[in-house]
Amino acid sequence: MQAPWLGNRAGRKETRRGISLGGCRILAELAMMLWFVVGTLFPALLLAAPPPINKLALFPDKSAWCEAKNITQIVGHSGCESKSIQNRACLGQCFSYSVPNTFPQSTESLVHCDSCMPAQSMWEIVTLDCPGNDEIPRVDKLVEKILHCSCQACGKEPSHEGALFNVYLNAEENMPAEGPSPHHYTHHQQEVEEPPASSHHHHEEEADE
Repeated sequence: MQAPWLGNRAGRKETRRGISLGGCRILAELAMMLWFVVGTLFPALLLAAPPPINKLALFPDKSAWCEAKNITQIVGHSGCESKSIQNRACLGQCFSYSVPNTFPQSTESLVHCDSCMPAQSMWEIVTLDCPGNDEIPRVDKLVEKILHCSCQACGKEPSHEGALFNVYLNAEENMPAEGPSPHHYTHHQQEVEEPPASSHHHHEEEADE
């Protein structure tokens, strides 16, 4: 016959073993969750655009610079009268470098590229008169008006579809009922880099500094 205290001792051992297994299971689940989070966020951090570089150790006396210079831009369209507008162009010298690679590759960035591009801009509708065209007497051209420039990561993707839609939406709301108007409609948009690939009645524009 087994002594009663031996049974209690065995029960306590089983309880401790269950608690130990439960704790190990929880730790394993936490480790898997942490590994998943690190595996998801770490590539995103590597792909994020690095901040612009203002100085390099090899050239301590030189600094990157990027300015918005005033230009006169000619906005034209086939069969329409051209218009001259005042605009700005981004001009400057931003740093870029490429360090010899190693294998296995380290986690440090070996290639960096900055470019002088618009940091703040707005889209403006410029209306051109087309006297020889009865079907389309006027053509609206979307023109990017650059306000400020800065050194930014090369290959930065533009995201201005919403801004272009708002420009036309504002234009339609302000347009009188009897027909199109030659007035200009503007819309401010932060962080717009490049002109749109296509727009309403679009053709290439010529810029003359």
